[in-house]
Amino acid sequence: MAAPRGSTRPGHRRAAVISHGVLVIYSIVVLVPLLFVVYLSVKSIAGILATPLSPPDRVHTENYSQAWSGGNLGRYLVNTVLVAGVTVLAVLLLSSLAAYVIARYTFRGNQLLYLFFVSGLALPIQIIALPLFILMRQIGLLGSLPSLVLVFAAGGMSFSVFLLVNFMRTVPMELQEAAVVDGAGPLQIYWHVVMPLIRPALGIVAIFEFINAWKEFFLPLLLIQDPSNMTVSVGVLSFVGEYSTQWQLLLAALVIVSLPTIIGALFVTRQLRRNLLSGGVKM
Repeated sequence: MAAPRGSTRPGHRRAAVISHGVLVIYSIVVLVPLLFVVYLSVKSIAGILATPLSPPDRVHTENYSQAWSGGNLGRYLVNTVLVAGVTVLAVLLLSSLAAYVIARYTFRGNQLLYLFFVSGLALPIQIIALPLFILMRQIGLLGSLPSLVLVFAAGGMSFSVFLLVNFMRTVPMELQEAAVVDGAGPLQIYWHVVMPLIRPALGIVAIFEFINAWKEFFLPLLLIQDPSNMTVSVGVLSFVGEYSTQWQLLLAALVIVSLPTIIGALFVTRQLRRNLLSGGVKM
């Protein structure tokens, strides 16, 4: 006999309690270090080194203004926004075109091409760091922002194609066939039929790629030597000296440069929840 509407089985209730408990513990593990960094960023250097857990003698909000001006964060933020923005545009265009061909057309090697893109998810960037460095030096882009855009865009193709292919496969083929009957070509179908229907997936890709480009540390450190072209992830190291570190300014700078990624993560979570609840993600 079916359970009355509104009732909850004990097993389901227990599973919900356990899952919520795990999520609460995970949230605490993630949030406590972040809040501790914010807490230390408004203390003096003496307070950070001598008594990091004690309340500050006063709130040193000037740490943020000094970090902004002394660390040249404005320049680094402009560089990072340019790199991340161009990377997002390049990934959206190239990955959507590749996913459109893979998802909407059948041809020999279709699945092999898809696996070629997806295989990039298992490739650690450190393995190809030296070839990337040599390649960028040979083509004359070493130390420039376009080198970061090329590497970030190439690295983001795997995840983007994987996600967009699965979204595009949910678009009914009848819509494409109707567009063909009306005289639409492949690019018209791509732009006017498929792209509007996968806008949630495009939004997820854009936010993920922006966050990845924003927080990337290894590649800018490897490819950029000119301080004027540095991104924020490497630029904050200016507060780290050979014999001493300006901890109060470093922590304030970390809080400033982390805000865009935190906001982006919130947007990603909201978009994913919306799609999952509406049944938009089918993989």
